[in-house]
Amino acid sequence: MNRAFCFGRGARFAAAVAIAGGAVAAGGCSAGHAGPVKAPAVGAPADLTVRRGAFESRFLLTGELEAVSAVSLVVPRIPNWQTTIRWLEAEGSVVKAGQKVVEFDTAAFASDFGEKQLQADQAQSDLEQAEADAAAQHADKEFQVEQRSIAVEKARIAAAIPVEFLRGKEWQDNQLALKKAETELAKANEDLASQEKSAKESATQKRIAVDKAGRELDAARLAMDGMVLTAPRDGILVVADSPMEGRKFQVGDSVWVGLPVVSLPDLAKMRVSAKLSDVDDGRIAPGLPATCTLDAYPDRTFRGRIADIMPVAQADGRRSLRRIYTVRVDLDASDPDRMRPGMSVKVDVLGPRKDDVLLAPRAGIDFGGSAPRARLASGGTVDVKLGPCNDEACVVLDGLHDQDRLRSGG
Repeated sequence: MNRAFCFGRGARFAAAVAIAGGAVAAGGCSAGHAGPVKAPAVGAPADLTVRRGAFESRFLLTGELEAVSAVSLVVPRIPNWQTTIRWLEAEGSVVKAGQKVVEFDTAAFASDFGEKQLQADQAQSDLEQAEADAAAQHADKEFQVEQRSIAVEKARIAAAIPVEFLRGKEWQDNQLALKKAETELAKANEDLASQEKSAKESATQKRIAVDKAGRELDAARLAMDGMVLTAPRDGILVVADSPMEGRKFQVGDSVWVGLPVVSLPDLAKMRVSAKLSDVDDGRIAPGLPATCTLDAYPDRTFRGRIADIMPVAQADGRRSLRRIYTVRVDLDASDPDRMRPGMSVKVDVLGPRKDDVLLAPRAGIDFGGSAPRARLASGGTVDVKLGPCNDEACVVLDGLHDQDRLRSGG
């Protein structure tokens, strides 16, 4: 009885080793995404015969849901182009239109706003003072013109007296007095015109200063008002990722003008953003069908298609040496009641079907060396050239023939 028990344990151990060997081989070809290898029942011989047949490859990706479109709220235009987050609504909150969702620090703008207000008031006061001075000077110049005009009229009357009614040089003196009065009147008119031109230029400059101070004050006021962001419509709030920290924005983080801080996604149309390791480049292509499963709802699947693959691999995180391609999967239909941005998704990509190809069971292939080798049932191994692999078989390009029998690794 003990011997039979030991024999049973040995048989189960050998079968387990064979299954484990197949699983290790599967990991070497499918980048760790392959499902469990189907093994024969304990005690039954494995059928490791090379045959011709149809091949279908499947590839698993992990990703997350994202909205196709969303309303983004960004840092407003502010004088110093940078501020910090004072308060932030929790991510996933259901917000109403007009509700406050983000508040930025206004300490840096309070003193600046007061200074802009003083500058605007001073510019307006300077304009009013310049206009008052110009009015007083204009009245004085007009009075001088009136005086000079009266003097000219008097001199003209005296100069009109005939010479025979005057004695000595009196007539010549009257003529000279008329010319002098006319000269002084012309000078008074020139002074008046010059004062009007100067006053106009001064007023224009003062008005420009007032307009400039007003614009700066309005910009400061808008900056103060824009330090509170409100929801433009009802929706679910999504907090954006900080490009500097590699995480969601938090209270106290520094932000700058134009940077999106939160968004309100449109849940009616969702898609999947997945990651493809650079070592798996070429395993999938745009246009391939895909089946997406939400980790939160494993009983629901959504069909889709690979829309595009980013042409350049990027680092998967600030401190990661791993390089990934971003893959976008368009869904045929969305579920607004269940789908939320950021939900993790498993993407099962179905590769192109290949008919009438030579297939070798994976359990009969040794992937441990620099090149794959097939374990022959008659003993020994042989180098093989393989095409794509799935969980159970690999496409044989060279090295084996139809009906060749293989053995599993022991």
